[in-house]
Amino acid sequence: MKSPIPSGYSLQGKWNPAFCKLTQLSNVDVINDCLKGKLIYLMGDSTLRQWMDYFSRLVKTLKYFDHHGSGPFKKYILLDPERHIHIQWKKHGHPFVTNQLYSLKNNEYITREIDRVAGDRNTAIVITLGHFRLFPVHIFIRRVINIQRAIRRLLLRSPDTKVILKAENIREMHNEAEQVGDFHGNIQYLIMRDIFRDLNVGIIDAWDMTIAYDSRILHPPNSVIENQINMFLNYIC
Repeated sequence: MKSPIPSGYSLQGKWNPAFCKLTQLSNVDVINDCLKGKLIYLMGDSTLRQWMDYFSRLVKTLKYFDHHGSGPFKKYILLDPERHIHIQWKKHGHPFVTNQLYSLKNNEYITREIDRVAGDRNTAIVITLGHFRLFPVHIFIRRVINIQRAIRRLLLRSPDTKVILKAENIREMHNEAEQVGDFHGNIQYLIMRDIFRDLNVGIIDAWDMTIAYDSRILHPPNSVIENQINMFLNYIC
């Protein structure tokens, strides 16, 4: 994972990375061809869950599969049986900070989830870690190191598997700035870049992206999500 700082810029609403040239994938037929036969695991916080809603609106043939979970943080699955597309989101393990109730059944750490993935050239994993700003930084460091080791094991058994890291984004600063402010988020962002710098994984730099779009909210608008997903599709297609 090699990415300069800053990693890109926004021009006319489109994200342009400094280290590669993106193709704008906006045609639904092209996106369907890209996703055909793909098994995609989204592992992380609710900013990654936003991808599920965007995918379901963008690709009408992707339908939610009801596996009778409960609450907003259950596992979400999108399926297109005809094209053999499977996309799922699952929250990362503790710490997971929310004022809403959620089930602890099937509560797993990302490391264990990665170890269960067989992997192949049609498998892609996207990882993001939120909810750590409230806690001592050594907890975040230990978690990221464990995930890095799990990714190394995955790439040893399946080198063709695509792994992409989505950095966390900036957020509003009107409350609890000392606890969850971007000061802590920036430290974690730099730690993540350092730990993964020598690993063959992609990066979606949501930190620089949300700074460029000045989206000072916890859950970025669709214009930002669209550019994140476009970059993801460029990685896997």
